Amino acid sequence: MTMKLTRLPSLASDYSGACSVLYAMQALTLLYSPGGCSSAIIECDEIRDLRQTLFFCSKLGELEAVMGAADEFLLQAQTLCAHNRQTEFTAIIGTPVPALTGIDIAAVADELSRQTGLPAMALSTEGFKDYYSGVHQTLLDLGKRFLEKREKKNNQVNIIGYTPLSLGSPAHLAELMDELEACGLTINGSPLAKKNLGDFKNMSAAALNIVVSHEGAGLAQYMQQEYAIPYVLHVPIGMWGMRRLFKTLEAVTDISLGRTSRNQYDQTGKALSARRAVVIGEPLFASCIAACLQNDFGLASVEPVSLIKTDRRMKSVYQEESLSSVRFFTCEHSLAQWLGEGQPDIVIGDPLYQTLVRQKNIQYVPLPHVGLSGSMHADLNYEFIGKKGYDYLAGFIGS
Repeated sequence: MTMKLTRLPSLASDYSGACSVLYAMQALTLLYSPGGCSSAIIECDEIRDLRQTLFFCSKLGELEAVMGAADEFLLQAQTLCAHNRQTEFTAIIGTPVPALTGIDIAAVADELSRQTGLPAMALSTEGFKDYYSGVHQTLLDLGKRFLEKREKKNNQVNIIGYTPLSLGSPAHLAELMDELEACGLTINGSPLAKKNLGDFKNMSAAALNIVVSHEGAGLAQYMQQEYAIPYVLHVPIGMWGMRRLFKTLEAVTDISLGRTSRNQYDQTGKALSARRAVVIGEPLFASCIAACLQNDFGLASVEPVSLIKTDRRMKSVYQEESLSSVRFFTCEHSLAQWLGEGQPDIVIGDPLYQTLVRQKNIQYVPLPHVGLSGSMHADLNYEFIGKKGYDYLAGFIGS
């Protein structure tokens, strides 16, 4: 057996991604696990207050974990449904235990729905993939289960793909929400608000889906196919990011932007810079940061990179034009070697990625990635959206 030592922790698991999506919904979330799987979610991955949700985890003994405890789990789930009448549906989330022991959580969900009269769904997460996969599959499963055709509203947009795992605290997106509301748009899926099933079903009435992480693209692709809703993969980072968003909104929705917003995000007119930069992070986020550096700061050479193991179920997502410039690495050793050979002047990414940088004379810009470092750096004073994001980056790179 070969032991491999690493400097970086693993990304959050797929079941953490599923829980992160369900946090904003009125769901009874049940994690089928011996108990230990919940620790990573509670102590590290979920930076919001789980006490505001109906999140529960089973506590299986050794014999139950091996032999299965579907009947007991079902009985306890029925009791929880009876005691929490405000829940609109139940989600049973898989972990390595049911995956390895062959427990059919889909059958458990079907029986629970029959017994309680409430919708119940099983999420086939296994703990062997990262949170990107869990977020992608959960959003897609929710869409296929609950979305239904609605009359189009040209002043409504959806925000798809937000979780703190990729984008940090919801407060970081406040400037985006403020600008959309100032444009007279109704926002469905706002990171700043909880949503019920009625809100979720209304997403099919939107004029545009704004996808803010690559793991949200699967649902957007499905909604385009089923409900003819166009989408844009875009995180409006810096001045350029907001200008591009405004241009898309004017082309698709029934709004006419005033000069107030446009003046705030005028072009910066920076001269071209020979400095080389690398951005490490979630693929779409890294791509949009790179575009901001090129357009707002005049950096001619910027490479967005992402350290992930791609999921074959997300094949169509990786083929999106917005991700075409992203360089993917599957192991930290290859990324560290590439950084050493490239000798960039600026590196932007989670503070933990700095351990891969051997150069001393380098400008490192910290942008926490909760899906990697959990709550360790989540409270760092940083921004990335719009004017605030530009000002934050300018503090390191120069305005």
